[in-house]
Amino acid sequence: MSYGMYAHIKSKQVSRLPLPPPGAHAVPTPVTALTFDNNQELLWAGNDFGRVTSFYSTDLTQYTSFKAGDDPVRQILLLDRGVIALCSRSIHMAMRRGPPIWHISWVPLYKDGSVADICR
Repeated sequence: MSYGMYAHIKSKQVSRLPLPPPGAHAVPTPVTALTFDNNQELLWAGNDFGRVTSFYSTDLTQYTSFKAGDDPVRQILLLDRGVIALCSRSIHMAMRRGPPIWHISWVPLYKDGSVADICR
């Protein structure tokens, strides 16, 4: 099997990957951010409800999951010290095991609440 075929098979599995729902009786949500951690061989995914989840092995077994914010995860950045999750109105850093290192959130200053409003 070539690498290209392997990547295609894995992408199909990831598209079916259910992320933990925001509540006990809620439906799993689609992935909004996805990145691969070369240091720990983990696949990191974020969802619409601000939850970040990591998976390991070829079976995509859940390793850890934590709440990064109340809005969709836009990007996941990986550093030696941990994981940074960028949401629409917050930024959160946690250890790869899940415990938070720091969290910064902001209240929108204008009607649309976009990040660009803060720069005005």
